[in-house]
Amino acid sequence: MKKLLEQLWALALRPHAERWFAPAVALWLACLAWMRFLHLPDEGRYVGVAWDMLRANSPWVPLINGLPYFHKPPLFYWLTQLSFGLFGAHEWSARLAPVLAAWIAAMALFFFVRKYRGVRVAVLTLGVLVTMPLFYGGAQYANLDMLVAGMMTMTVLAGAEAVFRNESGQAWRKMSIWAGVFAALSILAKGLIGIVLPGGVLFFWLILSGRWRKLGVLLWPPALLAFLLVMLPWFALMQHLYAGFFDYFFVYQHFERFVSESFNNTQPFWFYVPLVLSMTLPWSLAAFGFFTPSFWRQSNSQLNSLMWCWLAVMAIFFSIPASKLIGYILPVLFPLAVLLAEVVTTYLDSATTAIRQHLRRSVMTCFVIAVFVCVTTLIIFRFNQKDSGANMGARIASELQADDTFVFLKSYPFDLPLYAGMRKPAWVVENWPALVQRDNWRNELADAAQFNPDLGRELLVNSEAVLPRMCQTSDRVFWVRADADEWPAWGFIKDVQPFVREDNEAMVWKITTDQAFKTKFCQQ
Repeated sequence: MKKLLEQLWALALRPHAERWFAPAVALWLACLAWMRFLHLPDEGRYVGVAWDMLRANSPWVPLINGLPYFHKPPLFYWLTQLSFGLFGAHEWSARLAPVLAAWIAAMALFFFVRKYRGVRVAVLTLGVLVTMPLFYGGAQYANLDMLVAGMMTMTVLAGAEAVFRNESGQAWRKMSIWAGVFAALSILAKGLIGIVLPGGVLFFWLILSGRWRKLGVLLWPPALLAFLLVMLPWFALMQHLYAGFFDYFFVYQHFERFVSESFNNTQPFWFYVPLVLSMTLPWSLAAFGFFTPSFWRQSNSQLNSLMWCWLAVMAIFFSIPASKLIGYILPVLFPLAVLLAEVVTTYLDSATTAIRQHLRRSVMTCFVIAVFVCVTTLIIFRFNQKDSGANMGARIASELQADDTFVFLKSYPFDLPLYAGMRKPAWVVENWPALVQRDNWRNELADAAQFNPDLGRELLVNSEAVLPRMCQTSDRVFWVRADADEWPAWGFIKDVQPFVREDNEAMVWKITTDQAFKTKFCQQ
């Protein structure tokens, strides 16, 4: 084992080894993305929106159950629709957008660090980053977090590269334009944080390092024009099509959400510190090196000042709001990987020959352990999924006809439309007039209905109205879904044998509004 680890280390540092780094990292991030069912609610929600857009041939307007959905901008949905078109609609293609974002950003970071710190630090940075369990999991999780983290990383790297090139008298304008393009893509990935955070990183880095005159490199007019040309059209189109879009998207979804405590997942300010340290093991153990004088003497101050500003801005920003999710903190992993690689390099440079060999084996051992943790965690997660609609959807899809209607009783299973191949939106049954403002699927649908009230009235059905509406149809097939604690309250299904049952005891009934149904339930 010792000899094998030494050989791996030597292979990674060979000239032109990066030729196989890119395909190896792509394979590592993508090869197991098929393994898990879509996780609820986030993966089911965002993949479901992309599926709904594809189903309805709505490439510009995000849809949830056929209704305009403006919680988030469209880049993830566009990429996922494209992936579905190329590879079919399944778990692997649903996760291709975050996989690509993670791969592109990781390789860009590798080449950036190699240019300014050499191949050894770059190889360590790449190895540390892609085997952090938090990074690996984020790359295979189909929501917006890794996509925006990747685009923000590209913005910071392109902006910093433009500054460095300007300082050294090299051509910098193309890189400044690329920074503007990636900033626009960051906004299209998740909104205003796409420009606020990478812009904040670059601003504080330039100010604190005495480079404030280089702000003009980033604010070069053609770069700003590129930013606007990529970012602005979709937002302008949505405001043109839907009055009130700007107020809802920017004021409510950004500013009110940032300061509000009424949303889910309320956590203390320090929440991300233990989370990041634990979910980047074993590499985070090297963070103790930040407190040693040798690290500050030997590491590259020019590069590290950027990395510390990067880490601090991201960490502080995401720690301020009360609502915190694990994926929000993904952007800090990129600078953290560089800084941890610097710690390892410092130890290697200051060690004796015998200790250096031991440290190299320790690094490779950490790499093997990290790979094992990543894969094992993924497998454990897969076999503990209990709420997926995959099996239920497959059963329904085998009998589903184009005119069939889905009825969701006081629930909205985000993943079922994709797994069942739903052809049209479902009736979602709830006590809609008494809805309480909370951060859940009910309010997401109610908000969406505000942008298409007529369709909203058709699809969001009050509890007392669902049976009369079913009774108005003739010989139509309804697929009625209810959770385990809900279905006994509905007389027209409680004595009927369910068509299929989920692992979590949710059930689906296949109901036909034939004469027998009407005689039993519609004449009361």
